Amino acid sequence: PLLFAGLTPMESEVAQMIKEGKTSKEIASSLRMSVHTVYFHRENIRKKLDLTRTATNLKNYLQTRS
Repeated sequence: PLLFAGLTPMESEVAQMIKEGKTSKEIASSLRMSVHTVYFHRENIRKKLDLTRTATNLKNYLQTRS
C-alpha cells in the first residue's frame, strides 16, 4: 500500500504484522530475529511515518490508515 511506500521490504513486513495486531515477540519469532531487532524496525517505521514526537500508538495508526 501507499502507506508503506518509504519503508524497506523488512520494515514493510514488520509494519504489516504490527497492523495485524502481532506483538514484537510474535513478530521476532515468525521472522527469526531478536525482539531488539523488531524494536529497531519499529523505531525506523515511526521515524519514516513522522510519529517520533507524538504519543500516537503505531498499531492504531497503521490500522486506521488503510
